[in-house]
Amino acid sequence: MYVVEAKYVADAANKRQPFRAEHLERLGKLFAEGALVLAGAFDDLSASLLVLDVESPKAAEAIVKTDVFWNKKVWTGYTIRKLNQVDFDG
Repeated sequence: MYVVEAKYVADAANKRQPFRAEHLERLGKLFAEGALVLAGAFDDLSASLLVLDVESPKAAEAIVKTDVFWNKKVWTGYTIRKLNQVDFDG
């Protein structure tokens, strides 16, 4: 799994609004496909967090770079980190 922290532009609440429905529709598709585990914005709208179940950091980057928030400059940068999930089943 990979975690993406995507930084928002200043005044994100207003700047993301015109593109938010398209963004959420795509996230819904990624969730249905199993690529997206969790997504949400931090309360202060400094960034969004995506938890992705994909095979590589390049696959995670491709998801970011094809998102309307990236293409319309609502996200200004991102960090991708590998997440080693705890296996509670032993």
